[in-house]
Amino acid sequence: MSLLWPWTLLCLILIPLGIALYVWMLRRKRRFAVRYSSLALVRAAMPARQRWRRHLPFGLFMLGLTALVLAMARPVAAITVPQSRASIILAMDVSRSMCATDVPPNRLTVAQEAAQAFIADQAAGTQIGIVAFTGFAEIIVPPTNDKDALDAAIDNFTTALGTAIGSAIL
Repeated sequence: MSLLWPWTLLCLILIPLGIALYVWMLRRKRRFAVRYSSLALVRAAMPARQRWRRHLPFGLFMLGLTALVLAMARPVAAITVPQSRASIILAMDVSRSMCATDVPPNRLTVAQEAAQAFIADQAAGTQIGIVAFTGFAEIIVPPTNDKDALDAAIDNFTTALGTAIGSAIL
């Protein structure tokens, strides 16, 4: 752990000075207190409280001030976070509707190129699998890190009858 602004810790000098000032003021207050003829009479008139409770607000204030000064020093720690591993399943429609030429040369070719570009952009630790669906869904490649096997499987797609998007999602 390190501090970005260690010079702000100099402000911690104010904490003992504040405590000393508080103690000095308490003693000064006792010196100027009115003298009573009977202390027993004063104790009977005052409610019974513990002595430390009257110092609690000041103690909490000093504790908060100390925490503030420590926070102003901006402590930082370098923590290594394990890389998360991801698994992605590409669901590819290989029904006859993918032969339409509304996108040149056809939908299937454009989808294949997009899938291959997506696979190329993924990090080395990402596992990718491929599910192709027509009238039913079929696992073409289970999740793997082998990008060459994924590209080869995408290149071998052929169209068939039917479209079952729901089967691909399940």
